[in-house]
Amino acid sequence: MAVARLEKYLIVTHKSEEARVLRFLQKKELIELKPYFKTDKNTDESVPDFQKQDFTVPDINIKAKRAFDILAEYEKKISKKMAAKAGKIVVSNHEYESIASLTDNKEIIDEIISIDKQISSNNAKITEITLKINQLELWSSFKNRLELLGDHDSYSIKLGVIKARKNVFEEICSEFDKKKISCEVINNNLNLNYIILAYHSEVRADARDYLSAIAFEEADIKGYFGTVQENTDSFKEKLAHLENINNSLRKKLEGYKKDFERTLTIYLDYLENNLEIEWALNYGFSTDNVSFYTAWIKKDDKKTLYNIINGFNFTRLIPVEPEEGETVPTVLENKKFFRPFELIINLYGVPKYFEIDPTPYISIFFALFFGLCMTDAGYGLIFVAVSILLFFKMKGSKNIPMLVLILGIFTILGGAVFNGWFGDLPGYLGINGFFSRFAILGDPLKTEGAMNFFRLSLLLGVIQVIFGLLIKFFDNLFRKEYKVVFLDALPWIVIVVSLVIILLSTEIAVNIQLVSEPLFSASVAKVLIWLILPAALVIILFGARDEKKWGFRLFMGFLNLTIVSGITSFLGDFLSYIRLMALGLVTAGIGTAVNKIAFQIGSIPVIGIIILVVGLIFGHMFNLGINMLGGFVHTMRLQYVEFFSKFYEGGGKPFEVFKEEHKYISIKD
Repeated sequence: MAVARLEKYLIVTHKSEEARVLRFLQKKELIELKPYFKTDKNTDESVPDFQKQDFTVPDINIKAKRAFDILAEYEKKISKKMAAKAGKIVVSNHEYESIASLTDNKEIIDEIISIDKQISSNNAKITEITLKINQLELWSSFKNRLELLGDHDSYSIKLGVIKARKNVFEEICSEFDKKKISCEVINNNLNLNYIILAYHSEVRADARDYLSAIAFEEADIKGYFGTVQENTDSFKEKLAHLENINNSLRKKLEGYKKDFERTLTIYLDYLENNLEIEWALNYGFSTDNVSFYTAWIKKDDKKTLYNIINGFNFTRLIPVEPEEGETVPTVLENKKFFRPFELIINLYGVPKYFEIDPTPYISIFFALFFGLCMTDAGYGLIFVAVSILLFFKMKGSKNIPMLVLILGIFTILGGAVFNGWFGDLPGYLGINGFFSRFAILGDPLKTEGAMNFFRLSLLLGVIQVIFGLLIKFFDNLFRKEYKVVFLDALPWIVIVVSLVIILLSTEIAVNIQLVSEPLFSASVAKVLIWLILPAALVIILFGARDEKKWGFRLFMGFLNLTIVSGITSFLGDFLSYIRLMALGLVTAGIGTAVNKIAFQIGSIPVIGIIILVVGLIFGHMFNLGINMLGGFVHTMRLQYVEFFSKFYEGGGKPFEVFKEEHKYISIKD
């Protein structure tokens, strides 16, 4: 239940077996591998910070992914559904290795890409030809040859459009007659008037000026020979020819999909998996014959690493010390029960190498808080059923199914103690007597149950916050950070615990119904006040000890005691836990409302029973979904803000194991 101890090694390997060494280490999944960079300690040169995103992906990877995507585009709907159900392709090690070594993979990939380029090129031509056909068909009423259009020695013929309302266009036509311009209207579409104009060369200059003045848009029909119909027919023949070619090419792709999709998927997985090795081979320090790598490995695994390296003739393993200021990666090691909660830690940020691992400390709290937010044992049963299904369906890590199972169990417990079984469904079914015996805290929608929920939420908040302070105390004591222990952690433990006890010894706690009578005597409270005073003085004097000026130090110390991470901050933390009650009441309230509405409608003859069943199913699924999300988010917030702020910083660098990552396939032994 801690951060694993790591050691750093230098791997020195001859280039003749470098690729084999890397491949073997990748399969073993033991180390974090980084290229080694030689530095001159006599200079100020910094170590190059090559990241994986700086690595140029080989062309074959890009082409293989492109070919894979091309084949996916031609996947029929039925096969898509089948693929979604099937998940990753399951292959044997032998098949994986044999396909990875095939020599004709690249040729087939190039052929698929070439076919797709031909289809794309033909599609561009089809689009261009379709535009030309649409353009020509606007002028289908023009029966003369298109080469007659334009300005000639003795006449001009033009096709074009005039945008004008009907009355304005009629005036323009009258003006055409006056200027000896022949005008024939081909088509009218709203305010667009498609016309043919013809005039003698003698009036050409005057006609040109007038057409310019009325914004005449001449049709861009140039370079054509023959009539509109002849050109349209010719283009349609070309269009049909291109469509036939594309259909033939698509059938070719469908054939490749049928015969080669599995092979291509496995080969692409191999190429993408091989990128880790390609990256390592391309960066880092090397000579003509030797390459160098640094490796982080768990201390418990170093014997295995030595055995692997000793299996190669020209590779050596040399232990080295981390460089000054170097960030050591973090590996979390937890028992099986706690491991699923590493997901919560990873979302926040793993601990630094020398920091405490909070995973086991949040596990029970997280599960308990989530269960209280749901407050419905029926929903917990659904979680358990889903987790069992996930155990069978999910391959590899079982952390997610295990997390769902744990949360389901705690949801059942939280629901049982507050009599939540799909809302108040047992009451409608006449079996509430059996389930109510477990409801030791009452119904949360009634006064007594709500107050019990309120008290429980505050109690859990106080326990978790104080627990966080205790973790800070013992963790820093173990690391011999005595200033933090005695100037930060211990004073706050004394103050917070004392104030809670003092509150519970007064009538205030009784008046706000936290307790029925004071739990401690007034004499205890008086003693605790004398403990609070020196603890508060320590915080005022040393809470801002990094400040050099004493005046400002005392001022900041006072703020730390009262406002900034002080007493008011702790009060806010405690009150934040009331959200557990709020979310639990929402779940119970919606569940009860769903039941009431469904059973009222269910009294309708004939169709009532159908509506009842459908209403209950969809209503409770909605309630489950929305409150599951809210419960998870708010429970996570309590850990991140109220709990972690007391002892945990995070911000470590996760251990990136050098391993095979199969995106498209699953290898069976």
